[in-house]
Amino acid sequence: MKKSSTVFLQAVIVLIGIAALALLLWEPHLEGRNAHATNFEIYFQDPFLALVYAGSIPFFVALRQAFKVLELVADNKIFSREAVKSLRTIKYCALAIIGFVAVEEVF
Repeated sequence: MKKSSTVFLQAVIVLIGIAALALLLWEPHLEGRNAHATNFEIYFQDPFLALVYAGSIPFFVALRQAFKVLELVADNKIFSREAVKSLRTIKYCALAIIGFVAVEEVF
């Protein structure tokens, strides 16, 4: 894979991370039930929001591991143990995100 392709994909991963973080910080203020609530009420008295933030941790870990895989691709080490370990971590993060979404559906 060309170096420019991996740099482009790494930039896309960084932009996805920034957009997700901005959405996590901005969206709770726009939610209907939080329209006139204080910051304390929004962030500390909403169990659903706490689950969303806890569920975002595996998402950001998976983004970091994807970035790491692209670094290994750029170094032509795609079939190394590090790459396999990173892909396995991404798989476990995806399963954790699915678990958090399932729990959030209950609430």
